[in-house]
Formats: sequence, structure tokens, C-alpha cells
Amino acid sequence: MWCLPLLLLLVTFPASAETVYQGKVVKIADGDTLTILVDRQQLKIRLSDIDTPERKQPFGTKAAQALSELAFGKQARVVEVTVDCCGRIVGRVYDDEFSVNAARD
Repeated sequence: MWCLPLLLLLVTFPASAETVYQGKVVKIADGDTLTILVDRQQLKIRLSDIDTPERKQPFGTKAAQALSELAFGKQARVVEVTVDCCGRIVGRVYDDEFSVNAARD
């Protein structure tokens, strides 16, 4: 019986809006972390749903190079998913409508 009031409460409040950032990619830290410049402020972004080797690990340099070829110097749109324990924004990164997170060789 208590489910109905809870359901009604959930239906009456719309889902929260997504936080979206627009900016130029100015730095590639490794294969899954980049920095964008938004209104003269640098925001460190960790790509959601992927994990790549760190630069000093095998294939780490290649992963960073691949991300650089996809995104460095380009305008990007970042849809925030969460913020991690290091304070980085974790998000889905798009160049126009192309998903950088979903890119493959």
C-alpha cells in the first residue's frame, strides 16, 4: 500500500537535468583522461565506461596517442555522469555527435 504514494511522489518530480560542459580539449593526461578549457577554467575529465593503461604501463602511450588523435585541440561536449574521489568529472565526451568514449580502432 505504501508503494502507491512513493510512486506518485516520484512521478511528480522530474528527473534532474544533466550537467553539460562545452570547451576545447587542451591536454591529454592518458588514454582515458583529458582536460577541457571552459571559460578560462581547466576541467579534468575522466571518460566514463572505459579504462586504459596509464602512460607508464604497456600500451599506455599508445592509448594516450589514440585519445589525442580523437580529441586534442577540438571542441568537446561533456555530459557529466559523476565526480570521482579525485575530484575529476567523469563523463561522456562528444566531438559534435561523435562519442569519443565509444570510439574503436
